[in-house]
Amino acid sequence: MRIGLNFLSFRSYQGTEIFARHLLSELVGMAPDSAYIVFGSAWLPDEMRLGSLHVSVETVRINPAKTLSMGLYQQIILPLKLMAKGITHFYAPLPSIPVFFPGKKFITIHDCAYDRFAEYKSTLSRLYIKSMYLAGKYICDGIITDSSFAKEELVQLYDIEPERIHVLYPGIPDLPGVDEALIRETKEAFGIRHEYFLYVGITRPRKNLPGLLKAFKLFLRSHPATQLVLAGRIDTSFVDIGEEIRTMDLRDHVVQTGFVSDRQKAALYRGSLGLVFPSYYEGFGIPVIEAQGLGVPVLTSNTSSLPEVAGEGAVYVDPHDINDIAGGMEKLLDSGTRDRLIRDGLENVERFSWRRAASELLDILKEGKEPGSGLHI
Repeated sequence: MRIGLNFLSFRSYQGTEIFARHLLSELVGMAPDSAYIVFGSAWLPDEMRLGSLHVSVETVRINPAKTLSMGLYQQIILPLKLMAKGITHFYAPLPSIPVFFPGKKFITIHDCAYDRFAEYKSTLSRLYIKSMYLAGKYICDGIITDSSFAKEELVQLYDIEPERIHVLYPGIPDLPGVDEALIRETKEAFGIRHEYFLYVGITRPRKNLPGLLKAFKLFLRSHPATQLVLAGRIDTSFVDIGEEIRTMDLRDHVVQTGFVSDRQKAALYRGSLGLVFPSYYEGFGIPVIEAQGLGVPVLTSNTSSLPEVAGEGAVYVDPHDINDIAGGMEKLLDSGTRDRLIRDGLENVERFSWRRAASELLDILKEGKEPGSGLHI
């Protein structure tokens, strides 16, 4: 097979990028007889550029933030490039597929957050994403998603036949080992002076960061010498968390790190009291299994895919109830609860494997319908 991969929208290294990078890495080792052509922009993170004889990168000099230009490229120019390069299978690990490409097409739709929340920066972005979900339904040879919850959402909101949707659990991202010296160094670099809870992720509305801040402020009444660390790229497009922190007078207690390296992230996990992840909605929730895999207690929501993913290894809270979230933080301080969560979390993550995910993806690519057998525009 000559497999094309759509990395054109990637310009940071977070959940979707981690998913794509690990899958490609495993695929290359599992099916070295195939050729892999990655299509990425000049903004493609270095972590996504695998050094392999079997992987080549085609660089497009269009800013992924330019929705119209990138959309036109993917729908007009990209199909021609794919055919010229003899691509037989095209896989998009995010919802963006060239509808006019005549070969086999596969798309990953991680969740339906764009239908449930206002997480688009423009009407054009919303319409393009919506059209890609419909392309998955009518044009693609297979749809991949991260959880049974996300599959149920696609069936409910888009009336897609369940048998066309493949649930493919991600594995645990590879994070480097850390020692006490690196933990101390990382804490000093970010001005972390006390024991702290950790949040990892972006700042979109569904992540419920204002609710987390309000709950943490309640928690501080009985534990004033505690901090909350928010790790991840700072994005004010949807909500300005820095302003929320100032408004709630939490500047002495909340640290925003911005983007962190894998070494820093691992150190922050290992040095924390636990991960606090009270999101309203997740198609999967990579930080949950990252924390569990490192032996870190987890607090997360009792909604969406999170109970499916976290299993027995989490304290569950109602994300709409700040008192419940604050109470969950209290539970993370209890030594008996911590020991149980660590034990159950380590057992839970044995369910997740990138190698297993790549093997399942390879089967899906091989078993997809023949080109032309679906509805092609």
